[in-house]
Amino acid sequence: MRILTLNAGSSSLKFSVIETEGEQTVVRGSADWASVPTRYTFRAADSDTIRLDADWSDVTQAVRRVASDIRLTKIDDIATVAHRVVHGGTRFTKPVLITKEVEASLRELVPLAPLHNPCSLEGIAAARQAFSDLPHVAVFDTAFHATLAPEAYTYPVPYEWTEKWNVRRFGFHGLSHAYCASRAAEILKQPLSAPRLIVAHLGHGASLAAIRDGKSVETTMGFTPLEGLMMATRSGSIDPGLVLHVAREYRLAADELDRILNHQSGLLGVSRVSADMRKVEQAAESGNERASLAIAIYVHRLRQAIGAMAATLGGLDALVFTGGVGEHATTIRAATCDRLDFLGLELDPVANDVATADAIISAKESQARIIVITTNEELMLGREAMTVVVNSQEPPTSQ
Repeated sequence: MRILTLNAGSSSLKFSVIETEGEQTVVRGSADWASVPTRYTFRAADSDTIRLDADWSDVTQAVRRVASDIRLTKIDDIATVAHRVVHGGTRFTKPVLITKEVEASLRELVPLAPLHNPCSLEGIAAARQAFSDLPHVAVFDTAFHATLAPEAYTYPVPYEWTEKWNVRRFGFHGLSHAYCASRAAEILKQPLSAPRLIVAHLGHGASLAAIRDGKSVETTMGFTPLEGLMMATRSGSIDPGLVLHVAREYRLAADELDRILNHQSGLLGVSRVSADMRKVEQAAESGNERASLAIAIYVHRLRQAIGAMAATLGGLDALVFTGGVGEHATTIRAATCDRLDFLGLELDPVANDVATADAIISAKESQARIIVITTNEELMLGREAMTVVVNSQEPPTSQ
């Protein structure tokens, strides 16, 4: 079975075609319109790679181009289209076949993810038109964290907020956390239910997940992706009284605060250099004190959160680093693991420096393992969608 995966964002579309037998990627590509012109790449296993600069800059045009190139390369045996949807609320805790009713429900969830879900809806509409003869499946990034216990997902605010307004912690990066948990178990040669894991997804956005029995029991992101760790442009968790103070004293409106905390804070806000960890590290090495402070805050908060996750798990068997920073920033991994020996974590400096994909970088004497994993959200999309399609094709059991 071949599955087309679509991951639509506000300034990009990532896509792939997964062959479920053997879990091989036969097509991979992206369209990125964060800058002008749009950069489009389409890589098929048996064809020349297509690279071009395009004059379009939206999800609909990107999906249409993907559909055209798939047909030109004669990949005509796709069984279903899988769509990554960031927020499923409390209704969608498992992948579902997309119907008109499901689309309507997704529109109702837009206020929970105003930057992300509209892009998913646009991609769904365009793909259902381009691939009208195929089933379409929505896979939700929040779904992995549906296993959080009430004490983990309930905020200590008036309970009416939880009951009436659905104010609660949801968590994000679920596809990445789920894939890394599965892959870590394989690397450790254990069943998924065995290891107590902390997965550190460190990219432009960043979050931790504490995983026990293969399920999420705690995560750092909450009602929105703004909670938790310091990130590239997001502040992460701060005193809500601070927000009230600057709103009152300096007359910052809600929309302005939203923009600042989501797009002008984090590494960028503190360093005033960049949101890119590589550039911030370069600046710090050149003596930029703001850049050095930004990295110090980033590591300090990350280390603290790992300790909290380990306490929730009651111990730790493996710490996993993934995402752009987690996979490539050797100095950040080393600084983070420093002073975590009380959790049984001891880094092998040489292994850390040369690590590429899916490697153990802990010392042999380390009680708990430290692993670097290249995340694969597209593969998780394919896996989740396949279960929906297969189940929908099974005949009903006789009573």
